[in-house]
Amino acid sequence: MTATSIRHPGTAFDTPTGAHSHLSLADLRPTTLRTVISPCNERLRETLLSLNESPADFAAKLGVDPKTVERWILNANRHPHPRTAYQAARLLDVDVTYLWPTIHGNRTSKIAGTDELTACWPGRATVPHDLWPRLFAEATRQVVIMGDFGLPDLIPNLPRLLVAKATRGVQVRVIVSDPHTATNPIDTARAIAAEATYLPLVDQGVTVARYPGHLSTTILRVDDDLIVRTGIDGCPAAFAPVIHLRALPNGPLSRLYLTSLDTITETAIPVTTTMRAVA
Repeated sequence: MTATSIRHPGTAFDTPTGAHSHLSLADLRPTTLRTVISPCNERLRETLLSLNESPADFAAKLGVDPKTVERWILNANRHPHPRTAYQAARLLDVDVTYLWPTIHGNRTSKIAGTDELTACWPGRATVPHDLWPRLFAEATRQVVIMGDFGLPDLIPNLPRLLVAKATRGVQVRVIVSDPHTATNPIDTARAIAAEATYLPLVDQGVTVARYPGHLSTTILRVDDDLIVRTGIDGCPAAFAPVIHLRALPNGPLSRLYLTSLDTITETAIPVTTTMRAVA
């Protein structure tokens, strides 16, 4: 069997031709990596070591070739594509700029919509059931619900979870349609049901606002994750496609939906404790 070698002064790694070469945990030791190549990505190396995660195991979780992770570790100047970088940072529970400090400067002008797209499903029923509670459980900065996703049906303890997040300092905001401006009985019923769920949370740290109009797009933002459903004329909302985006700096898709979210937020009327009592 022939072998290929990566040779640098004082060291060599020999692997059979055609094999999936990867570094082991032992290869992550400082003395080993520094003889292989310099500069290496010390932060990525240290993070993997602290989690007792080998490059091969991490590559499997991330869905990339082990050699790709090797190259990230051995060369600090090599960056993943933005979408992959954010997925890697999320798996390791660190900020993406901690692992790759210059990634935004190198990539913001080149980001395409496909970099932001995490998944797309043909209707809410096909979204993995564990996605909704996982997103809420992992929220550390903000949760914004705009429109009717039917989340109380998907997460039975949603009100308690939102209050708990708000208590821990997470910014929680809910925007509901005003039932008085609904144009049909179905939308009126949905708006009334949404208010029954969210209005009692006003005096528990959750910001609730009424939008005086129809919300054709539903948006859920949890930190840098966006779940979006855009209505289709003649199609029930339950069958409208659901898109999962990862908000990237200067990302064309996420920028579009975040602009919509900001516009609706500015127009919506905050609900006060007094207003809730009157309603």
